Parts: sequence; C-alpha cells; structure tokens
Amino acid sequence: MPTTERAEFIPNCVYIPADAVWRDSRGEHVDPSDATLLMLEGDNNYGEVFTAEAWENDGQPNYLRRYGNFIGADEGAIDPEHGRVELLPDSYVVKIDERDYWLDPVVLGRTKRIYGVYVFDRRQHFHLCSFSASHELHFLGSQWEPVEGLSDEDNEDLWERIMLGDCQSEPVTYWDKADVDRMLTNQCRDGCLPAEGNGGFALTGIVSVTTEDAFEEARESYQASEF
Repeated sequence: MPTTERAEFIPNCVYIPADAVWRDSRGEHVDPSDATLLMLEGDNNYGEVFTAEAWENDGQPNYLRRYGNFIGADEGAIDPEHGRVELLPDSYVVKIDERDYWLDPVVLGRTKRIYGVYVFDRRQHFHLCSFSASHELHFLGSQWEPVEGLSDEDNEDLWERIMLGDCQSEPVTYWDKADVDRMLTNQCRDGCLPAEGNGGFALTGIVSVTTEDAFEEARESYQASEF
C-alpha cells in the first residue's frame, strides 16, 4: 500500500503549564521555554492537536478542538491546575490613514499623512453585534509624513502635538475582519508608510507564546524602531 507523507509540523497552538505562569504589574506572562508548541490539524471549530513528536511519529492526538475550545484527547476537561492550551499568537501590524480625524490645525499644516499603527492577533476573532468576525486592534502610536522644510523646532513641536493626541486615542478598536484582510493585501515594509491607502504586514521575530506577551513585544519593538 502506498503511504502518504505527513505535512511538516507547523505549530499554531501551545500548551502552557500552570507553574510556568507569572504575574507582575503589567499582567500575566509565560516563559516560552516552559511551554510546549502544538499543531492543530483542523480548524478553529473542530480538530485534533498534536505535539511534534506525536505528529512526526504518526501518534495519537494529545488534545482535541471542539466548538472553539480545547479539551483532553479523551474529550475530558483540561485540568486548569495543571495547565491550559491556547492558540499560538499570529501577530500582524496594520497602518491606517487617520489624518482626517486630527483637528489640530498645526498638525494638519505640518503633515502630508498621519497613520495609526496597530498590532493584532490574526487568530483571534470577535463577534460584536454582527455575524461577521472582527479583529481587535491595539494602538501602538502614530506615524506621519511631514511637509518639507520644517525646522528642527517645528518638527519637535509637531512630535509633541502628535504624542499628546496619541495619549487621547482609544487603546483598542475593532475592525471587520474582511476590511483588515484587504489592508494586508497592501503590504508595506517595516519603518515605511503604505504607498497609498491602508496597509500592513506580518510581524516576524515574535517569540512570545501568549497574545498579551506578543503585544508587549510589539510595543517594545515599535518604541525602539517605529516600525
């Protein structure tokens, strides 16, 4: 009988032992080295979950996905005292043209474009008074294109005005998944605004295994490099 070679193990979820979780003033955190990467074979509603060893050796699933929840392979509950299974974060950045929302005449006079920069987990879907799914976008800050010829003093004043506006922005907003998917077809490079319209890109290099930690990594990267 011919055999079918299994596809490559590509992790898309993770087992987090309860004793690997720690908290500080910023919330809950997990050391990635204490977690076990898993692969969900199926979809968000129904499937089987394997460790790399089980997948590569044609073994049995370690967990199951049923109606959007993870359960034990015997269809029993996962003991929260031992740990939990979650979807692995799939982090993306979108840059959305928001210049029309700015009211400060100085900001408008000194900029050509102003974009809000957001990070979100593409595996996380939310249904808010609608059958269609939405993504939860977390605000990182604004990026802008100044007009030519600004003095250093004008640029510094512009930066301060935009930072003040950012402090008054909503930290989280929701966009329809279809709209966000269209943004991602217009890819822009790190550190650059889209050539036109809204754009985005996959956020690579994230090592965190929870969405909260991945967003914190994104914030640190944004503050360091303004991607």
